[in-house]
Amino acid sequence: MSTESFSTGAGSVEPTGAVSKQATDDWCSESWGQLTKRLSRLAHPKHAQKMFGGEPGKQAIYLWGVAAAQGGKCDRLILALSALTRATENSIEGECEFSDKIDFDREAASFIDSIDSRQVFTPLDCHFAILWASALPALASRIEAHRWWRLTSTLQHLHESVLQCSKAYRFDHLMLAGELGLTLAWRVPCVAACKRLAGNAGESVRMWCDREQESVSEALGNAASVRLVLASLLRCRKLLEKVAKRKFRKSDRRTQAALAKWTAALTHPVGTALSSASEEAMSADEQECGLIDTLQSEYSDTLNAAFAAARGETPVGGRLAWEVGLPETWHHDHDAKLAIGFADWDVRQGRFHLDYSGEVPELELFAGRRRLFSGRVQVRLEVDGVERQPCGEWAEVCEHSDDDVHYLEIEQPWSGGLVLQRQLMLVRDDRCVLLADSVIPDQPGDEAISTVEYWCNFPLGESIKWSPEAETREGFLVDGKRRALVVPLAAGEWSTGATDSTLGETSDRHLQLFVRGRKSLYAPIWFDLQKRRFTRPRTWRQLTVGDQLKLVPRHEAAAYRVQAGSEQWMVYRSLGGRRCRTALGKHLMADFYGSRFYAGDGSHEELVTVDDKCSTDDD
Repeated sequence: MSTESFSTGAGSVEPTGAVSKQATDDWCSESWGQLTKRLSRLAHPKHAQKMFGGEPGKQAIYLWGVAAAQGGKCDRLILALSALTRATENSIEGECEFSDKIDFDREAASFIDSIDSRQVFTPLDCHFAILWASALPALASRIEAHRWWRLTSTLQHLHESVLQCSKAYRFDHLMLAGELGLTLAWRVPCVAACKRLAGNAGESVRMWCDREQESVSEALGNAASVRLVLASLLRCRKLLEKVAKRKFRKSDRRTQAALAKWTAALTHPVGTALSSASEEAMSADEQECGLIDTLQSEYSDTLNAAFAAARGETPVGGRLAWEVGLPETWHHDHDAKLAIGFADWDVRQGRFHLDYSGEVPELELFAGRRRLFSGRVQVRLEVDGVERQPCGEWAEVCEHSDDDVHYLEIEQPWSGGLVLQRQLMLVRDDRCVLLADSVIPDQPGDEAISTVEYWCNFPLGESIKWSPEAETREGFLVDGKRRALVVPLAAGEWSTGATDSTLGETSDRHLQLFVRGRKSLYAPIWFDLQKRRFTRPRTWRQLTVGDQLKLVPRHEAAAYRVQAGSEQWMVYRSLGGRRCRTALGKHLMADFYGSRFYAGDGSHEELVTVDDKCSTDDD
């Protein structure tokens, strides 16, 4: 990135010509001394307190969302820069708490070089630039003059380049074209080139908010950074009003509310979805007057109870009493390819998070406060001994949500004319989860496919282990206590019997499901998260599927019944053409069917029916 001269305006003190060490050395030292005095006054904490508030949680406003985006504790440089944004007069002379061993001059040089060579920015990269800009007044006494000028110039040109090139709905348009420009105008108004950025930067924030749906989806494309983007918008709201002298409009508030709602949905008992950061690491978000407290105060009617329930802070009553005014328990953004589903606003009920934007989807499955799975769910396919590979993106096939279930079906093309379809269903009241993959040819009736072998690896959460039963093929996910019963429905129940499916833990801490089939296969796995059923007698069976008094082979359709005590469920999946078939006394013409089964009278209580790969029975 080129470094051009700053134009000089009234009341400004800026070097002309190329910003270099020699130029700055030749420049009037008295002028630099004059500027540093102004910057010293601007570094006083009263300016940050006037802008954002003086409470401890507000003083850490530049740490909101950082730990979640980093996946752990904030690194020392970020902590040090955050401390400089609220530097005290004493720290202007000495060192702040986090900067005792940090060479800011060297770190600034490294940052400048990284900006010059970087083409793509993550939300964390954007925030890092904003932090440097906010710390500029305090940095004047900590880095060389020529470095300070080059850093300021680099930040200005970064803002301008994103302003010109970035699409209005992208997060970098909000954070770099918007907040970075507003921050430069606020923190170094004695530099005329920075002060002039306020107007365009304010308009950039408004443009981002105007693209509400697209902007929110873009932010959700990196679920771990949603808090970071929302924190940027919250700061922009203050900067917009006090620096750019523009009101925060109703349309801007709608975008903020949408992001806040997603932030609540992503929050779980030990952190936020798809981030490995702990509650302790995210203390800036959690403390009084921090990010969460700010959102609870602003959205007291809708999100106050939601955050409290998601974090397990408030006792939970029955659903009808508790969910009045609460957001939905199903959240799915089709563009970001992010799905969040939970049974209730109750930490005890279990939940899942699925990001299928990449080639390998990322999954988190919770049983209460315990994260059973966390990471990428990897699949390996072989057909007649030849390994196949994914050759396209995941796409939504069907979704359905009601009081009974949250259901999502997605698919991905694979080489060799195969399609991998994945179902994820949460049975809300029963606290059960079905996760099932189907491997089918993209052209029905393709007889060239012979033997299909499928492996699926589920990444076990921290401290979670696989504990198989001694005589049967199911087992428990445990961490000293049983957290979930896991049933491989396609496997034979008894360990000594023949089977085309196995389930076990790998050496690299994955729970691996293996299934073998011909032409097509269905690989379902059933998770029971209800502790009261763990000690009950249980069994499961592959059911006979009939079609006009003929047995249907498994590569055309499969059905299973699973039982725990007196409670029973049935799932049916069609892998071939649409036909009327029968399973467990139920006539079916559907791609998928799930029900509770009552053995006393042989009746079914329908949970979900999916027809034609795109609609449910309620559509």
